[in-house]
Formats: sequence, structure tokens, C-alpha cells
Amino acid sequence: MVDIATVMELVTLTGILVSGGIFTRLAFKAKSIGGFRFQLSLFMLVWVASEVPHVLQTLGLIDATPYDSFGLAAHMTSMAIFAIFVGSRSANFLRVKPPAMPSPMPPALSTGVIDK
Repeated sequence: MVDIATVMELVTLTGILVSGGIFTRLAFKAKSIGGFRFQLSLFMLVWVASEVPHVLQTLGLIDATPYDSFGLAAHMTSMAIFAIFVGSRSANFLRVKPPAMPSPMPPALSTGVIDK
């Protein structure tokens, strides 16, 4: 009998692999390496690569115990870099722009007609 935790881990692994495929496709479709789409896809692929061994260990398919400390440090570093990346890219949304002052009306041009 298969327990619910194993089924959910398999669903998680499937979701991670599908998202990895989607982000790989997005990275290849990006117009430039400096583009937001490529950089975000690259960070997401690093996340996918760090999650797969964890799920495989939970399922009992591999033994990743010797790499636990390295994995934790790599995950923490990548998440810190990701936070800086997202923060720097979204700084434009957080800036408060002063309201635009209305421009003064230009003086009316004389038409030569006397108004009554």
C-alpha cells in the first residue's frame, strides 16, 4: 500500500520537473542574456536543480546526506542573490514619483478683433 506522503512527493517531483521544462523553454526564448526573462528563468532553474535531489532523497531513491551542508549553503546563497535580483528589478515600482505640476497656460494671441 502506498502512503499519501509518497504520492504527494511524486506529485511535487512531477511539478518541479514540469516547471523546470517551462523555465528552460523561457530561457531559450529570451532575446538576450541580460533580459529579465532569461535571468528569472536561470534563477528558477537553479531552484529546480536544488529541489530535485531533496525530493529524490525523501522518496528514498538517492542518499544525499553527505551533501546536506553544501546544499543548505548553496540554497541560502542562491535565495539571497535571488532576493537582491528581485529587489533591484522591482525598485522602479517602489519609487514614489512626485505629481506632475500643470504647465502654465500660454498667453492668448491677439486676433485683432475687439471682444464686447
